[in-house]
Amino acid sequence: MTAFRRSNSNSEYHQTTHSLTTEDGIHENNYRRSLAEIFKTLRQEALCYVESYVVQEKCDEESEWHQSSTGYQIYSTFCHLYDHLENMEGSIFELLDLAPHYDFRDCQANGYRSLVRVVQSCLTHLMALVRYISVNKNSYNFRLSHYVKQLDSYTMTLGQLRDVLRYTRKLMDYSPLGQLMPSETLLDSAVADKIQMEMDMIDQECFYGHSLGFQYCESLKRSFEIVHISLASYSHNYQDKTPAVMKLAKSIFSSRKYVLNPDHRAKKVVEVTLNCSIDFCKAFWNLSESNLFHSIATFSLPHCVINHVFDINPKDLTVNTKAGGKVTLKPPTAHIGHQSLQLRLISYRYRLGQEKLPNFPTPSVIAEPPSDFLIIQCHGGGFVSQTSKTHEAYLRLWAQYINVPILCIDYSLAPAAPFPRGLEEVYYAYCWALTNCHMLGTTAKKIVVVGDSAGGNLLISTMLKAIQDDVKLPNGLLAIYTPVYVQYIPSPSRTLSIMDPLLPVGILTTCLEAYAGDLIEPWKGCKDDVGEVEAHTQRHISSNTHNKVKLESSDTHVFHETKDVASSNILQEDEDEEIQSYFCNESEKSLPDDVVDMVADKLQIADTAVASANGSKTRRNSHRRSVKSHNRSESLPIAPKVPPFDSVRHDTTRHFAQSPLYKFAKIRIKQDPLLSPLHASDELLSQMPPTSLVACHLDPCLDDSIMFAKKLHSLGVSVHLDAVDKVPHGFLNFNSVSKECMQATDLCRDRLCQILGINVDS
Repeated sequence: MTAFRRSNSNSEYHQTTHSLTTEDGIHENNYRRSLAEIFKTLRQEALCYVESYVVQEKCDEESEWHQSSTGYQIYSTFCHLYDHLENMEGSIFELLDLAPHYDFRDCQANGYRSLVRVVQSCLTHLMALVRYISVNKNSYNFRLSHYVKQLDSYTMTLGQLRDVLRYTRKLMDYSPLGQLMPSETLLDSAVADKIQMEMDMIDQECFYGHSLGFQYCESLKRSFEIVHISLASYSHNYQDKTPAVMKLAKSIFSSRKYVLNPDHRAKKVVEVTLNCSIDFCKAFWNLSESNLFHSIATFSLPHCVINHVFDINPKDLTVNTKAGGKVTLKPPTAHIGHQSLQLRLISYRYRLGQEKLPNFPTPSVIAEPPSDFLIIQCHGGGFVSQTSKTHEAYLRLWAQYINVPILCIDYSLAPAAPFPRGLEEVYYAYCWALTNCHMLGTTAKKIVVVGDSAGGNLLISTMLKAIQDDVKLPNGLLAIYTPVYVQYIPSPSRTLSIMDPLLPVGILTTCLEAYAGDLIEPWKGCKDDVGEVEAHTQRHISSNTHNKVKLESSDTHVFHETKDVASSNILQEDEDEEIQSYFCNESEKSLPDDVVDMVADKLQIADTAVASANGSKTRRNSHRRSVKSHNRSESLPIAPKVPPFDSVRHDTTRHFAQSPLYKFAKIRIKQDPLLSPLHASDELLSQMPPTSLVACHLDPCLDDSIMFAKKLHSLGVSVHLDAVDKVPHGFLNFNSVSKECMQATDLCRDRLCQILGINVDS
């Protein structure tokens, strides 16, 4: 858990991590009490609304609030909200109990904690909505229906999070204590198939509607909306052959419906991201490379005297080794043959030696002496898109503040140039910089390499190649929200991709598959025939349906309880655990009996009694939380039938056969330590330079950083981990629109200064 505080006027931000001290124990207890209070207050609010509706029905009041569809929708929503709260609280606090085992040293961050944060954000938004509606619902100009839609959207979101918690709790059972990723052999088992199917049935649309980006800082909400509106609109005209101006006009015209209707926008975004091609991903993300977007993004940035793009023609390169010898490096040739390599030099001041670069436009200022420092940067973009041009949004800020030349590497992109082409080019550029540092305006006495996302992966692998060749290593490495395990292995933080507004699961899997290239091989024993998938899915649905037990009275509708015998055998769960089916039809769900029971207790209405057919029943929370048993035979109030909570997709067969998770899980990527540095040999990793990792609490790649930090630390490598909160994967490019993203960007800048030994106050 990372916080920032400003130091005087120098814009310096310091990390505050919570170690296991008495003070932090107090903080943890306060956090738990606060979370428990939210659960308690929301349950009370939900119960009050349910009571109000039932009382009005009993009195047969004809008020507009009672008879209107809006009033009934509120009643239905609060019924479902109460049920979610009752069934989630135990899971949340169990994760909090176990989460410390998965932290890296004193940095309280891992995927399990992240899920708790997401749930907390959802509950906080619900609390604000409930209170706002309570205070203003009788106002003359209050748009009740609008806020009820938001309330319903957040309640649906909470329901999906309830399913995500159940899924991740199963992952914990199949992972060694302290390990965030289960054993890879799990993927070949029936257990993995069932867990993956349950996860894949979670409906993403609720995360991209009214509640879009709820887990992030408020300053990013409008940016997320713009991205999603643009994505949905762009998909309409992607294959249009008309001129760019006409395409833009058509996109603007089609965007109106997505601006006005968040639900329609969410449906379109999910459809596009689940089925998009790699060419569409490249085309959309590269919109930021256009001159128009670039001009807008860099309008307020500082002017750097040197911002020069140049090409080098790779040829055999002789590099000095640390042992005093020499090694000859061959030009990159993988996949696309011999081609020139594009680099960009950004320098806030003109320095001696830079005029020797190819096609260098000599500025009309006096050259300063060479710097003793050099920053080598490698951009992100999912291995498939963008160049250093997009990343000027923060590079020019760093160049001004640190006053050090920055060399940016524009490597070739997948799918035309998959692994290992990009790595070959980055390694060649690194070695070229070592031997030609005088042309960059630096003596290169101290070097730091920095990369975000895909760029971080490439630079870590570059360090491994440098170790193999005994080439000089930099003084430090900074990797920002970097994936270090390119393989479909589930982890708690990776489940966040189903709700990530910038890195949805469909796009994530598409990019990784494109970059893996020749390392992809068919998964042994996989079912390629969609018909077999359909048959398997239908058998699973039939099995669940056959084992449903209906518990309902003649006048009171309750949720159906399910007991999946097959899943109990597979997952070895407690035989008394109650499992709600993820594949039941809408007509088989209604008002939770817990809600009806509680209403009866609170209202104590005897004259509406109906003989209860529920009998004696003992409920036990599946996450080992002690819950009061209900052994009721007394009367219940007559409650209206509530529409079911639609928690999963109902086109199960078709969706699962077409899902990106299923398609990606069908293939296996050969393990290569240069593709997935997490699995490099201990001998190589133990020689890594001092490493600083910056991760995001809400990033699908968080667990990669946690596991990589743990491994480096266990091998004696100097490693530092920062986890920033409320900002997304890619926060570096949002520093101009969000204060929180700017703070995180400044944190990365300060880590660079620390590695180089530069006083940030100077």
